[in-house]
Amino acid sequence: MKMEVHSKKIIFITGITGFTGKHLEEYYSKRGFGVYGTTFTEPSSSNHFKCDILEEEELFKILNKLKPEYIIHLAAISFVAAKDQKNIYNVNIFGTLSLLNALTKLDYLPTKILIASSAAVYGNIEGELGEELCPEPVNHYGNSKLVMENMVKGYYDQLNIIIARPFNYTGTGQENHFLIPKIVSHYKENKKEIELGNIDVYREFNDVHYVVRCYNELLFSRFKSDIFNVCSGNAININYILSVMNQLADYAIKVNVNPKFVRKNEIDILKGNPQKLFAHIGNFTEEYTLQSTLANMYNEE
Repeated sequence: MKMEVHSKKIIFITGITGFTGKHLEEYYSKRGFGVYGTTFTEPSSSNHFKCDILEEEELFKILNKLKPEYIIHLAAISFVAAKDQKNIYNVNIFGTLSLLNALTKLDYLPTKILIASSAAVYGNIEGELGEELCPEPVNHYGNSKLVMENMVKGYYDQLNIIIARPFNYTGTGQENHFLIPKIVSHYKENKKEIELGNIDVYREFNDVHYVVRCYNELLFSRFKSDIFNVCSGNAININYILSVMNQLADYAIKVNVNPKFVRKNEIDILKGNPQKLFAHIGNFTEEYTLQSTLANMYNEE
């Protein structure tokens, strides 16, 4: 295993070739960090290492060579509708434990580790959700993330850890099986109809660049052994998203509601309470608008 280790500060990202990982790599590379990470597929960069997140010893070898000061753990099964339930739990729980166990074997203490969880741990609780609420996940993805969080807390006394619970976010490069990329791709392909679920609900749809910035602020903060919502508190109606896209594409798409996409007992409004986040890292939500996010996605080549 050949690695070129630089003297500049090193950030290690699991799942670096995923949607969020790519944006984080770009963010830190532009700021002069040495950015390395793992990928489950064949690496496209010398800074990427193919590694099964479940292989603790392989992770240790990479970490021990690089000796990163900062770690961001993204590697996960992130699609709620993924059919392989066993894999969801294996990757999201035991993959995280493999990483943490590998980190405890190092002969130094990394400055900070950010673990990406999910707002899916809250389940279908109505309204504005704060960290003080008791999580009630309603699917395997959310439950796997909650179990993962509980296991991570057992490492608080050994490692400097922050757990982030991001609410819905989107942006360029997100796969089309997620809602917003699906909508945008239909307009880009000039399709006249689209099948969706309930379009009258309100959800957060933050920009991935906003999430990256929040992760950065938490990573370099003095806080540890804590959980933060990564949210804006701005819930958007899906009908509004369609209206913005109608203007961008200069035509109105016909929406067909497919009962298969309508969840039972779906709540009207689900958004995060950002009070704790804003109190610790500040509020910069006004710098990221949904209109600009959708325009970037629509105009992406």
